[in-house]
Amino acid sequence: MTPRVVLRARDLRVERRSRRGSFALEVDELELREAETLVVLGPNGAGKSTLLRALAGLETPARGSVEAFARGPATLVFQRPAALAGSVAHNVRAALLGRGLTRREVASRSGAELTRFGIAPLARRRAVTLSGGELRRLALARAFVLEPAILLLDEPFDDLDGAGQAALSLDLRRVIEQTGVSVAVVTHDLRRALLLGDRVAVLDAGRIRQLDRREAVLERPLDPAVARIVGMTNLVRGRFARVSAGTQAYVEVDAQHRVPVLGEWPEGAPVWLGIRPEHLKLDVGRGEIDPIGKGVVRGVVSDGVAVTATIEWAGADLRAHLLAGRGLARSLAPGDRVSLSVRPEHVHLMPA
Repeated sequence: MTPRVVLRARDLRVERRSRRGSFALEVDELELREAETLVVLGPNGAGKSTLLRALAGLETPARGSVEAFARGPATLVFQRPAALAGSVAHNVRAALLGRGLTRREVASRSGAELTRFGIAPLARRRAVTLSGGELRRLALARAFVLEPAILLLDEPFDDLDGAGQAALSLDLRRVIEQTGVSVAVVTHDLRRALLLGDRVAVLDAGRIRQLDRREAVLERPLDPAVARIVGMTNLVRGRFARVSAGTQAYVEVDAQHRVPVLGEWPEGAPVWLGIRPEHLKLDVGRGEIDPIGKGVVRGVVSDGVAVTATIEWAGADLRAHLLAGRGLARSLAPGDRVSLSVRPEHVHLMPA
């Protein structure tokens, strides 16, 4: 059974003009469903914040409509949250003023949200003295104290360091699951999008290029532009081929390089093949299992958790992700020759 729709944009066009030029956001249809987290993912300048403001009713569309069907309020948390004068606790309590609640109810609800987001020990501190991460937690507490049915989040992890992003994203996911709120969040951060999102809408140049379940967008992007946005950075052009009926199909990149694939395409059809970096396997041994040939390591970068190796193969630069401190990641160096392999089910084909 499909969950109930709580927010819908239809035939939406929003126009923005500035000294730098004009921009138009166009959305045929976008739905937010009950108790889901919809992530709008896209690069800077794609129109993510414009879309979120339109969903919140803060932008007047040139065409189309936005309708809410939720049984409760909708709350927007801005990309740059601001604090009111006074204490952290006062900032959260202020959101409940004029709602007919008793002083005890206000104290109970605000205290619960401060605890939920880990800032109860800061309750008496002046809110304007908070760090960026603490201020974002305050903004979320202030939003959730309203018990929203719809929560709209604009780049909630912006300007946080890696540890702050990881901690806040885990806490936010926990609170979303606890409350059952419907969430639309815009971000350019693929990792956070995948952690939070049930469905992902890829927005680029003011258009939604693909909207589907998180796994479908991640593994089966519609075209190379979407593939790059969702992290399928290994993209190479070739032609579909099959030696004879019933044999393994492959994509021929050039006379020396071909990649085994699944599925059916017309013989000789030009295609893009995409491989996620985590699915590209490396080996510096004898290379008995070597379906796609050898390459040369051009660069190795580690963040202490993952190692990204750049390998020149068939005139293209491919990337592979390895776990830092384990296996090949401990010794891999520029100039090494490696054998590359990938399972056919991990190769995604797109029309060229």
